[in-house]
Amino acid sequence: MIPKIKVGLIYGGKSPEHNVSKMTAQSVLKNIDHGLFNVKKIYIDRNGDFDKNLLKDIDVAFLAVHGPNCEDGKLQQYLEQRNIKYTGSGIEASRINMNKTLQHKTFKKAGLLVTKYRGFDRNGTDQIEGFIKKNGLPVFIKPNNSGSSIGICKVGNINDVKKAVDEAFKFDCEICIEKAVENPREIELAILGNNDLVISNPGEVLSKGEFYSYETKYFKPFGTTTQAVLNDKEINEFKDLAKQAYRATGCKGYARVDFLLSDNKIYINEINTLPGFTKISMFPKLMTNIGIDYKKLITKIIELALE
Repeated sequence: MIPKIKVGLIYGGKSPEHNVSKMTAQSVLKNIDHGLFNVKKIYIDRNGDFDKNLLKDIDVAFLAVHGPNCEDGKLQQYLEQRNIKYTGSGIEASRINMNKTLQHKTFKKAGLLVTKYRGFDRNGTDQIEGFIKKNGLPVFIKPNNSGSSIGICKVGNINDVKKAVDEAFKFDCEICIEKAVENPREIELAILGNNDLVISNPGEVLSKGEFYSYETKYFKPFGTTTQAVLNDKEINEFKDLAKQAYRATGCKGYARVDFLLSDNKIYINEINTLPGFTKISMFPKLMTNIGIDYKKLITKIIELALE
């Protein structure tokens, strides 16, 4: 009889996405193949503290975490220093894809189309007005290192800029301001793999141009489809661009790649290196659509971490 693989399910964390992480962990625990894996829950509290002894004797860590201190390379570095294998991307890819300005810069260098953007720290806020005057409204004002739309505001009136900037600075010491793409379709693809990649068909968040906020992502979700209405040429183009982005930022294991389609132009929006695994999350739904069900997906992600 083959011994079960010992998995440490890491969740929680000192992150604004602590509660999202709990939802992901609960879903993974419910759906993992308990015939193949022995699962040990490893909870990180909101101060970043956890029982280090729980890491002993595990074969691999399943990272059911999201956001700063968890998805940005810090936790990955901590595990690597202790020779513990873990799911998802490595230190550098995690760092790049959590940092919005660095991510956009990497995309642009790879030849991908990004909207106008600029990063600001607290000492550079006097230049925000100039950026907006040059590029126009509306804009998105975001914490530079965050996910799940936490701390993000869409601003269409110049009088609301300061309030949105203050909100974004609550979550990070740097912010990123992006020119909003007009009435976009939000197209998302799921990628699975290290060297050989499995890429889903493009799905779509049916947002009708509205902002995909934290609340709509997790509690009052927009409609979604795992098969966006696109022609074959467009489908192949999205898959090629997703692959380019995944490779350019050095992703491994799995990720969700998000695009904005407007006036026949495809803008890359972001890569999420640890996409959510809740019942309504797009990543598992996109993979299920191409024949990789939830349980099989979790198994494959663990196998990729052990390669």
